[in-house]
Amino acid sequence: MAQVSFSKAAALSVFLLVASMAAIVSAQEMAPAPSPSLVTGAGFSVPASGAFVAVSVVVLKM
Repeated sequence: MAQVSFSKAAALSVFLLVASMAAIVSAQEMAPAPSPSLVTGAGFSVPASGAFVAVSVVVLKM
């Protein structure tokens, strides 16, 4: 009966685990990330309402 030391068995187990994980990762298809969708009006945010701006313009003109 062949005798294998514990450290050799542990090293072989770790090697097989790493090899199987590498095979799983390489088998996955690498697809490009989807481009973000454009949201209309997302680039400019108005913190004040139109009515507030209109009243401010009228008040400043006085």
